[in-house]
Amino acid sequence: MGREGGPRVSFDPTTRARLAGLFVAEAEETLSILGAVAPRLRGAGDAEALTEFRRVAHGLKGAAATLGYDELAAVLHDLEELSGGLERLDAAAVEGRNGRIRHALEILGEGIARMAASSADGFPADLLAALRTAVARDGAPQPPPVTPPPGEPPRSAEPATAPVATHPAPAIDRINVPAADVDEALRLASSLARNAAQLDERLGRDEGPASGAAHGLAAAALGLEGIIANLRLVPAESALSGLDDEVARLAGELGKRVTLALAGRDVRADRRTLQSARGMIRHLVRNALDHGMETPELRRLAGKAETGRLGIQVEAGESALRVTVEDDGAGFDLGRIRAELARRSGDAERLAALSDEEVLQLWAFEGGSTRESATRVSGRGLGLSAVASMARAAGGGIQVRSVRGAGSAVVFTLPLEVYAVEALTVFAGGRVLGLPLHAVERTVHLRSAGDAIHAGPTGRTLAIGETILPLVPLAAVLGCPAAGPERFAVVLRAEAGMTALAVEDVGSVVGVVPATVPGIAQADALATGIARLGGGEVVAILNPRLLLGRARAWAAAPRTEPRAPIAAAPSPSPVPPPATARPGAGGRAALEVVLAEDSLATREVLRVLLEQQGFRVRLAADGEEALARIGERVPDVLVSDVNMPRRDGLSLARELRKRTASARLPIVLLTSQDDDAARAAGAAAGADAYLVKSKFNAGVLLETLARIGVRAAP
Repeated sequence: MGREGGPRVSFDPTTRARLAGLFVAEAEETLSILGAVAPRLRGAGDAEALTEFRRVAHGLKGAAATLGYDELAAVLHDLEELSGGLERLDAAAVEGRNGRIRHALEILGEGIARMAASSADGFPADLLAALRTAVARDGAPQPPPVTPPPGEPPRSAEPATAPVATHPAPAIDRINVPAADVDEALRLASSLARNAAQLDERLGRDEGPASGAAHGLAAAALGLEGIIANLRLVPAESALSGLDDEVARLAGELGKRVTLALAGRDVRADRRTLQSARGMIRHLVRNALDHGMETPELRRLAGKAETGRLGIQVEAGESALRVTVEDDGAGFDLGRIRAELARRSGDAERLAALSDEEVLQLWAFEGGSTRESATRVSGRGLGLSAVASMARAAGGGIQVRSVRGAGSAVVFTLPLEVYAVEALTVFAGGRVLGLPLHAVERTVHLRSAGDAIHAGPTGRTLAIGETILPLVPLAAVLGCPAAGPERFAVVLRAEAGMTALAVEDVGSVVGVVPATVPGIAQADALATGIARLGGGEVVAILNPRLLLGRARAWAAAPRTEPRAPIAAAPSPSPVPPPATARPGAGGRAALEVVLAEDSLATREVLRVLLEQQGFRVRLAADGEEALARIGERVPDVLVSDVNMPRRDGLSLARELRKRTASARLPIVLLTSQDDDAARAAGAAAGADAYLVKSKFNAGVLLETLARIGVRAAP
């Protein structure tokens, strides 16, 4: 896909129509964001709005260029430029610019609506001409508008060489079903398939009708699971298609030579996550080609091969899609970046103390650019900040690495909306937990391990062959007391190595489709999702990488408390029932908690976590309801979300501090924001503690309550 007269990617008509439909859907969403931000464009008064507008417009420009809508992309480039420099204009000039921006957005909206209504593969030519006039730089001559002959409908401007189907595509009956319903159907089908397989295994040994029926049921359930999975899980090829030709085209326009290596085309993930990833990949590819990759002459002078290398890798982890975009170009100019950040903050000393990696992270999230002007391919290089913003908004993360002269790599993660995992169920601290099976090396019966277990000054170890591993109690790692003697060790392997986790019991291997929980099951949270087993038990799926790191940290910390005992005899039941709420430790009365959280899923997970630790929980769906609950009876502690309708957590805390009965009530605020400003706001409102949801568990709450002086009554 290139400018008029250049090479253009060819798609079959069905694929082309699908991609155009995706563009229209993305454009509709983008225009709603631009329309909401535009009224705030008031120059230096709202720098955040200016940055957000440019980022979003930049993304739509890239989407248009990718589909070959080059004239529209050029006009969107001018719209991005039109919003630049507002902070340097006087009030009258700013108002004039804002009027033109609003007019341009109205034209854009009408054009996208026409594309949606007619399924046209291109922006209407008459509206494109009007849009070009609306965003033109002051005094710039404009080409005459394209007027169709009398009697002809307005035509679409692009793409001129798009393939036209010689035969109409066959009509396909479709139904619209909410994605949440499909996800729930997939979870039920997955549970049905596992249970049917177990039934088949038990009855398959016998001859007769029951055996044949069980086998047929297992096959049908497996087929049903596959059909439903295909509705939500598609190959990553959908996010990578067309990138080969786009890279070749852009490299040719920029006078550069680049080879592209793509890995992970067969990785399967949900459609929405892959659609988001595609836009983010496109941002990073354009940045790498325009700002990172050198021309053949400069590469030759630097002692490099004249042809540069660009690599894109897609991987699916336990609960997140991981994408790496790397190149062997010039890398980031950290000197200029440090200078620009120091100029903005006025704190050069603090910047000097940051590592290169910390500077790059800061640069990504602050919307940085050292460019004086925008280019048509990647603007001012704001693609990186757009990706960082999208990753953070989705609950993912981003890492940036760079070596000057050798190249750079950007790795971003996005939480998967739906994913399937086989997990080994284990029991620790009275909880049912799931360890992804691919990370489990083996299980060891501790009573039979004999001399393989050694207790030394640094803690217990377990010998596996010639390898000595720390033996760490999983319950303690999770911050909760043991609910019984430890009977098994699970040897867990992750990227950083191996460890042995002591657990109270080991259950069966289950295949589940976990539900992600906002703020708790995030890409970098210890619990990646929550699932329900066939018997109704709730199981938390743990992240092996983070679990290994936390186990090592626990083993390295000094302690004097006694270790949990090893079981003297096997339990009469191979799989103990899940623990329920129990009285407080040592015979103390359970603490009563009012839990205020507007998200039903998050509220339920927190309730289960708290009740498993013996708390008595009273629920509230928002701050107003929590206020009423506390008015009825003051609890031992309030645990509240910050962002809630009707009354948020900060307002709730302030109101409770005004009332005599609740003036000294311990208040713990939960939020997804982990920054100093949010903590300061919580403290100013009267909160005693501030916990981040992604790091929350009942053990952490117990430690926090002890720190602020809350104890269960004797």
